[in-house]
Amino acid sequence: MSAPRPLPWTALAEALGEDAFARMQRELAAAKVEPFERDAFVLVGAVGRVLRDLVPADAPAEAVTGYLTLLHALYLHWAAGRPVRVAPRDTLAAALAAPAPPPPAPGVCYVQLPERLVWAAPFAGAAHEPLDGLWAATTPERIRVLAVLGFRREREGFTTIDAVAPLPVAAPPRRADGTAPFATALPAGERMGFFSVTSEAELVWLALLALAAARD
Repeated sequence: MSAPRPLPWTALAEALGEDAFARMQRELAAAKVEPFERDAFVLVGAVGRVLRDLVPADAPAEAVTGYLTLLHALYLHWAAGRPVRVAPRDTLAAALAAPAPPPPAPGVCYVQLPERLVWAAPFAGAAHEPLDGLWAATTPERIRVLAVLGFRREREGFTTIDAVAPLPVAAPPRRADGTAPFATALPAGERMGFFSVTSEAELVWLALLALAAARD
C-alpha cells in the first residue's frame, strides 16, 4: 500500500544523495562492520563525514546522538530498498486497545501510522505531538525503533524518539498512575480516540503492533 501522506524523511534523504549512502555501504563492507550495530556504524569514515555535514554547526553536543540515530535509520532503510508500509487506522486502533503479542518480522521498513492516532512527548514535560510513523529495524535478536513526531508541511524538520530492545519483548506494564499501556495522556483524548506512548517499552510494542497491522 502506498503512503497516503508525504513522508517526512524524503527531502533529507534526497539532500544526502544516493552517492553518500553508497559510499557508506562500501566502507562498511570493506571494514566488515555489521550495519545494524550503531556504535560500530559511526566509526566508519564515510559515516562520520556524512554526520558532520548533517549536524548543524550550532547544535548542542547532546544533539549529535539524535542525528546519528536518524542517519543510522536512514541508512538501514536505504540499504533495505526503502520499503514503506501503512498501518490501517481501524486495525491499529483495535490492536492498541487490546494489545496482544505480535510475532516479530525481521527486516527494515518505515511504517506510516494513521494521522493523529498516536501521540507522544519527546521528553518529560514537553508538549505531546502526533506520530507520523516509525522506522523499525528487526533482527532475530533485537529491534531498533525510531519514531517521527510532529511532522507537518509548515514546519521545518521533525522530532524523533527511539528505543532498542532484545527480542522477544515482554508486554509493557501498566503505568505508574495505574493506566493501561497506550491509554491517552491528552485531555479529551479518549473521546477523540487517541492513544499515547509514554515509555520505550510502549514504543517498541507500538512498532511490533504497527508492523503486524501493516501486513494485514
